[in-house]
Amino acid sequence: MSIIISGQLQKMTHEANTPIQYFLSLNNQPYPLTSRVGHQVTIRYTGTISCIECGRKIKKTYGDGYCFPCARDLPENDICSVRPEKCQHDKGNEADRAFYEKYCNIDHFVYLSQTSGVKVGVTRHFNIPSRWIDQGAVKALIIAKVPRRILSGQIEVVLAEQISDKTNWRKMLLGEIGDVDFSAIREKMIQCIPERLRKYALYEEEVKSFAYPVQSVPSKISSHNLDKEGEFTEKLTGIKG
Repeated sequence: MSIIISGQLQKMTHEANTPIQYFLSLNNQPYPLTSRVGHQVTIRYTGTISCIECGRKIKKTYGDGYCFPCARDLPENDICSVRPEKCQHDKGNEADRAFYEKYCNIDHFVYLSQTSGVKVGVTRHFNIPSRWIDQGAVKALIIAKVPRRILSGQIEVVLAEQISDKTNWRKMLLGEIGDVDFSAIREKMIQCIPERLRKYALYEEEVKSFAYPVQSVPSKISSHNLDKEGEFTEKLTGIKG
């Protein structure tokens, strides 16, 4: 049976089941998507783009769906979001300081995840395991817990000199990933943490594993551009990341 839904598209949500249960989010309303794997899906661009924060009509988005003023001015879009070692919200205006107390002056994890390879990353404590699922990680392991965002960034910068802090999304989707000895990598990475921060290292965390609703993977990964084609119909063979 065909189902037609429309609205402003937001980031997909998910539940950490086996396999991961994905939900398409339109106008903040979730629609089950995992059950559509194996079926034909049509996506049509209506021609309307709105800022996910203020709702104003725009010609293009910035960041994760913002208009230019919101991308420029909102604390969550500051350099801290991608360079946590540069967090300075505590020195900003009232909005910055309020954001700092809620999102930066809280526990953060430094982790290893297996996406397109083994990478290092950081995330706020309440983003586990969603952060790993967003990346399409098949395995993940927490290696440190720190009380402030800036400290997690300082650790990540050092570890990124040893292993990647990026994901190759095409390789992640293809699933061309070998088995990884996380225990050995954890030991090596903890030894690389600066001595003043090594007290935050965690040695006993267990590796988490994730299974995704994927029936088959094409031999070549390509992307669609709705600005150019407007509408397309394809068989949904899997969801990952």
